[in-house]
Amino acid sequence: MAYVVTQNCIGNKHTSCVDVCPVEAFREAPEMLFIDPEVCIDCNACVSACPEAAIFPRSMVPEDQQSFIALNAEGAKIHPAIRESIQAGQHAASPLARLPGRFAIVGSGPSGFYAAEALMKQMPAARIDMFERLPTPFGLVRYGVAPDHPRIKSVTASFERIAESQNFRFFGNVQIGRDISSTNLRQHYHGVIYATGGSQSRPLTLPGADSGNVFGSSNFVGWYNGHPDEAALAPVLAGPTAVIIGIGNVALDIARLLVLPNDQLAKTDIADDALQTLAASGIEEVRLLARRGPAQAAFTPKELEQLMAIAGLQLLVDPADLELDDATARQLEQPEYAEARQNLSLLRDIASRPQAAGKRIRFMFYTSPTAFSADNGQVSSVHAQRTELVRDGQGQWVARPSEQTLDMPATLVVHAIGYQGSAIDELPFDSGRGVIQHEQGRITGHANSRDYVAGWIKRGASGVIGSNRQCATESVQRLLDDLGDNLPTLAGEEIDTLLAARQVDSVSLADWRLLDQHEQARGRVEGRTRRKIVNITEMLGVIRDARGREAEQARLPVKTHHRACTLCEAMCGVVIETQGEQILSISGDQDDPHSLGHICPKGYALQDLHTDPDRLRTPLEKVNGEWLPIDWGSALDKVAAKIVDIQQRHGNDSIAGYWGNPSSHNLGLMLASGSLRKAIDTRNISSAASLDQMPHQLVSYLMFGHSQLFTIPDIDRTQYMLMLGANPAASNGSLMTAGDILKRLENIRERGGKVVLVDPRRTESARYVDQHLFIRPGTDAFFLLGLIRHVLDKGLTEPGRLRELAADWNALAPLFDDLSLKQVSARCGIAVSEIKRIAEDFAAAECAVCYGRMGVSTQSYGALNHWLMLVLNILTGNLDRPGGMMFTTPAFNKAQSRPMGSFNSYQSRARGLPEFDRYFPAVTIAEEMLTPGEGQVRGFVCVAGNPVLSTPNGRQMDAALEQLEFMVSIDFYLNETSRHADIILPPTGPLEHEQYDIVFNMLAVRNLARFSDPVFKAPEGTRCDWDIVQGLAERIEALKNPDAGPARKMPSPEQILDHGLKTGPYGQGFNEYNSGEPVKHDEPLSIEVLKRYPHGLDLGPMRESFPGYLFTADKKLHLTPPELVNDLARALAELRGAEHGELMLIGRRDLRTNNSWMHNSQRLVKGNDRCALLVNPADAERLGLASGKQARIMSRTGELLVSVQVSDDIMPGVVCLPHGWGHDREGISLRVAQSNPGINVNDITDDQVVDVLSGNAVLNGIPVSVVAA
Repeated sequence: MAYVVTQNCIGNKHTSCVDVCPVEAFREAPEMLFIDPEVCIDCNACVSACPEAAIFPRSMVPEDQQSFIALNAEGAKIHPAIRESIQAGQHAASPLARLPGRFAIVGSGPSGFYAAEALMKQMPAARIDMFERLPTPFGLVRYGVAPDHPRIKSVTASFERIAESQNFRFFGNVQIGRDISSTNLRQHYHGVIYATGGSQSRPLTLPGADSGNVFGSSNFVGWYNGHPDEAALAPVLAGPTAVIIGIGNVALDIARLLVLPNDQLAKTDIADDALQTLAASGIEEVRLLARRGPAQAAFTPKELEQLMAIAGLQLLVDPADLELDDATARQLEQPEYAEARQNLSLLRDIASRPQAAGKRIRFMFYTSPTAFSADNGQVSSVHAQRTELVRDGQGQWVARPSEQTLDMPATLVVHAIGYQGSAIDELPFDSGRGVIQHEQGRITGHANSRDYVAGWIKRGASGVIGSNRQCATESVQRLLDDLGDNLPTLAGEEIDTLLAARQVDSVSLADWRLLDQHEQARGRVEGRTRRKIVNITEMLGVIRDARGREAEQARLPVKTHHRACTLCEAMCGVVIETQGEQILSISGDQDDPHSLGHICPKGYALQDLHTDPDRLRTPLEKVNGEWLPIDWGSALDKVAAKIVDIQQRHGNDSIAGYWGNPSSHNLGLMLASGSLRKAIDTRNISSAASLDQMPHQLVSYLMFGHSQLFTIPDIDRTQYMLMLGANPAASNGSLMTAGDILKRLENIRERGGKVVLVDPRRTESARYVDQHLFIRPGTDAFFLLGLIRHVLDKGLTEPGRLRELAADWNALAPLFDDLSLKQVSARCGIAVSEIKRIAEDFAAAECAVCYGRMGVSTQSYGALNHWLMLVLNILTGNLDRPGGMMFTTPAFNKAQSRPMGSFNSYQSRARGLPEFDRYFPAVTIAEEMLTPGEGQVRGFVCVAGNPVLSTPNGRQMDAALEQLEFMVSIDFYLNETSRHADIILPPTGPLEHEQYDIVFNMLAVRNLARFSDPVFKAPEGTRCDWDIVQGLAERIEALKNPDAGPARKMPSPEQILDHGLKTGPYGQGFNEYNSGEPVKHDEPLSIEVLKRYPHGLDLGPMRESFPGYLFTADKKLHLTPPELVNDLARALAELRGAEHGELMLIGRRDLRTNNSWMHNSQRLVKGNDRCALLVNPADAERLGLASGKQARIMSRTGELLVSVQVSDDIMPGVVCLPHGWGHDREGISLRVAQSNPGINVNDITDDQVVDVLSGNAVLNGIPVSVVAA
């Protein structure tokens, strides 16, 4: 079912679809795009990315556009691949837009990359070569930003994305004027942009400034940041006093680095030599000298606040220096002086602080150095003059020397009075300003040259990183304007040929990545982001060695592995080819009987998860606010001891636990979690189920007597499928594990059936159904009541054998008396005629299924909705029969062999919400931590979860975690939740342990089984989830029961699984359906048998399971549980009450992401903004909103600033935001996610609004207000 680009693309070639394609299936023709049917993998990602609705599955191409099927196939053979999107207007921006220009950029800092970005936008066919004299890119981001500012350094992620273009090349270790000349560049390129920055400090021309241990800030900053030019600097930090001249951000950075505790520096990427030197430093006081006053200080409030937050550091300022004259005070009241006002307020706060012992930073305003004295050649003191401010001829304040002088001891002096550029080759240079001479960006001096400048080398050292973007864009525009309509002829040979002829050992982008990986690996051993190499020869040696290892890897045999993708519920089979430790390819498994070769973009991202440099491999402990590595034994001992200590002081319930969704994909974690829960022995356990499917499970418990009995739509045999609040085109099927779900939906229609979708949004799935109906959020229960009422009114009930299995059949129908379809229609927004027609079609179908998911589960009637859907299925005989709602018979079937579950046997302390299955709703976590009193939660165990982003009122969760006494996260990411932990225990990755899907085999639309060995052996020093959780449980038990003997040795996950298979429903034999027809096998199912089926084993379709699956006390189907009947009364009261007119917020999900934990893969987050607020055109007009503009969306719990997208895919009165985003909090380490943070919708969802019966979170139907920003 390849996808086809059709008529609407012609003349509207947006190309946003290209970014979401995981296999580069798009081809670009002048007027439109084509999809290569031989490459397309039918993943459906491009459909929703196309703003023109031009892309269809082949089977659904409109009749009048069938010719495009052949046109795509033919066009794909002759037109080139397009691998990344072209921004709107890009082609039209310049007459040269389509020409393959060649451009050189000299310098690889922010200005250089911004220039490359601007060129790519204006001339997408152009090739861009970037030259850098060092082997490492990123300029001052790597060598100028303070080591303890990793958030600022994360901007390199956006530069890396620019460099990923196939038209971009990096030539490191190439110096202009040494290896090649500027003349050479002119001969080889249509334009050259010099973006070499301000690489040296402005000279300090005072007597004695040439004394030893007096440094410019560029030298000193370069030294501690590992710049190769400064590796031999060797400053003496004997102390006790250092003086820094200047009071901008760089000066404050240097002062901070001189006084920071060494254990904090030891976590950063500071150069090793600097770290050792600072560790032995004798400096006790740093003095910051400023010629002018605090109102003119150049530092930012954020920089000052960082100093103020350092524990034990004394900040000193003379209160007299903070007094302002009337004119200055009035000036600071102006809006443009907001930062100066804040600086002054912070300085006054500092002046009022009581003094204590400790290292000091002293702010000395109105103080200007005049000379330096030296002792044995080394600076020993600074001579200075006090200054006073006077107005110059232009009315500006200038510092004038006063008569007061002072001397101060100083064994180290750093002057931070500005940067300037360096001359390059024969280019004209203004030594006074420290810039290359130019006119509006074009370098002067060569009449016919096409040389340009950008960034600090153009305008001088001013502004921050982001300031360079506009500067670079202006220079690029000047270059293009000068070129006109055509490109001049260039030298025939390529620049790399010239470099090779001159034996220049240039460094490519791939080479840099080898060095980057090496530095990060060195750092991981010590719990640091990286350990920089500071010697160029050593850098080149590392690259050569890494190239050699790559060559060795390339000689290893290629291995093929088969397993299921674990990045969503669908269990699609994948084929992974590896060579040594490298993943060569991932593709869909054509021989998988479940998915038949289908794979979505997430499957390809398995390799990103495995190789992610941000994935933690060793335990981390937070010490004085900094992360330090800790060995496994010590980490587990500390966690166990702290948990037991808190429980002994405050009771068992003072510890809470949370299990996130990834737990469900992990065999070892699933099998070990019970041991940890038993050891902790607390009632305060929650899981992601109460943000998802808990209402479904509660209804199963109340009706069938078992909390783990999931009703699964028999999609492969049904003739009529009614879907409520489900979006399988994005979810790949939820509580309906079905590989290639869209093909299965299509098959319903091909066999003459019908699919109807009911949702407040015309979702991605709407393309694949016969009918879509809008419904007001939170009114699905009313719609279902209407269907049931009409089925009863028309005598359309045909329950068959279900009537005999039911305990209370006669009590069911009267519950729906006195219902008015007109009233139902008015509340849900669906016409009475539609309600009647759907009810009649559903009842008349040979077999039918009513299925609902997140949209109906995470609303105020979550449990009631699931009951009413089952009632509709039961009344029409569509429960436990082929083509209706059925049950799986999983091979590992421990849970379904006996009664299981509980409800409301105890309640949460703060709000009295009920437990279900021994879990509390996740909305109780934060309030149990924040509500004082006996039983208050003081410690937290978080397993594979990120509740800060996934639970309602995320800001409250943040606050709750921040004040805990202790927290441990079992997680391989430092994310929005684990950043609050005291210890992080990172497990191995999904390709480093065995795989058997316990949970999703229970949810599959056929009975399936598959066992896979690890793709990679777990690296030495790592532990899998099973080992971590079992090790923790054993230690807790030992501390709580010191007199108990040694714990018995637990069987391994494989042994437990093997025993379960042999004693399960296929323990006496099984039928294999891999070829379509059953093949009988008399041997018991076991791991050994499953290993013979690397593509997976199809054990056949779901089969009738009643009465065997009735676990109620009377073995009957309970149609009218009292809890649900009581909740029905609540719904009926609302139905008959007054309507509410608020704007309602609903959520949405995206095919390429899964909750919050897959945003650190560039291939999954690239493309258009997926966090826009969808607004109906009528609402947009009423509220004054427009696409691309910003708006504020507000609820009881907070507000968000969002980008608006006006769309008629959302019904009037409803707005829509996605969940799982919001990666902009301090303290996380997710570089790709941080560069694409999005917004966290759960900052405005409400933890106090829940499904009254189940306590499940309400994430849909949130009352909000929206105003234009």
